[in-house]
Amino acid sequence: MLTARDAVMDKVSGLDMGANDYVTKPFAIEELLARIRVLIRNKESSESTENRKLLTWDRLTLDSASHTVEYNGEAIDLTKREFTMLELMLLNKNIVLTRETFLERVWGYDYMGETNVVDVYVRYLRGKIDDVYGINMIRTVRGIGYVIKDEAK
Repeated sequence: MLTARDAVMDKVSGLDMGANDYVTKPFAIEELLARIRVLIRNKESSESTENRKLLTWDRLTLDSASHTVEYNGEAIDLTKREFTMLELMLLNKNIVLTRETFLERVWGYDYMGETNVVDVYVRYLRGKIDDVYGINMIRTVRGIGYVIKDEAK
């Protein structure tokens, strides 16, 4: 927050309302730039920790930082789109994701192809995971989309 208000209560109020920092005028540009560098450094540091997400389902583990998927310690080779689809479903366990959601988040907002491409990629995932390990991880919700439930059955 950059402001002319320099009373202690103004500073406290600004920080309590969510400001990452509070700088009052007049200020030295060098100090402002140094404060910005600190915020960027802290954000990058927290992002690298957050990016190390381990998503699990039964004996399946997806590591978003290393871009790897394993089932019971055995590596599963996935394409970028397959990985992104699986990650999206694991991040949204118990939530039915529509084909449109997959198209927007995996293929991008400007994708102009057919929606059945989602079904094709779900079939690829099932072939690499469900069929190989004899599980039923990805479930179809007729007329709506796909879901991964918390419990393995």
